[in-house]
Amino acid sequence: MLLTRIRAGDQEAFASLVAEAWDDLVEHLAWILGSHQAAEDAAQEAFIRIWEQRERWREGSARALVFRIGRNLALDARRSDEVRRRWGAELGREMVSSPEGPEEAVRRSEYGQRIRSALDALSPGRREVVELIRLRGLSHREAAEALGISQQTVANRMTFALADLRTLLADILPDLARRPGGPEAQEARDG
Repeated sequence: MLLTRIRAGDQEAFASLVAEAWDDLVEHLAWILGSHQAAEDAAQEAFIRIWEQRERWREGSARALVFRIGRNLALDARRSDEVRRRWGAELGREMVSSPEGPEEAVRRSEYGQRIRSALDALSPGRREVVELIRLRGLSHREAAEALGISQQTVANRMTFALADLRTLLADILPDLARRPGGPEAQEARDG
């Protein structure tokens, strides 16, 4: 297992983790932070912590662990930025510059914007599960580890998120609305 090799100080195993997870982790953290640069900084810090504290880590997925550490770092950074902005506003000046928007290609197209808006309309828990599994390639087990929740909770959030997305995107993806479990099926069950 990769984490076991990293715990033993295997630099090749660590390099393999970085190569495998870097891009997905940065994109996930950019979603949280709204800044690709800040996401790269948080990802770098997450990998540094994995390596420097390698003897502490127990069995499990190295990928899930780096996502969990990165997510926690990003959430801490976001909270700190919000506090600085609030204090800046109270003092009548901007203390931090506004974060740059995500540089994702999906935002360039109209459909991409609609999909992003639909994802943003999901509850934070549902959105994060969709992003980790569908966009970043984590398994349900790895997503559960990264988020510190059960696999069943991950599965439930994914089910509800997909149902929400079918409803939110029914006008641009009409075939989704006609799938089993879509809005029409729900109306038939309710009616």
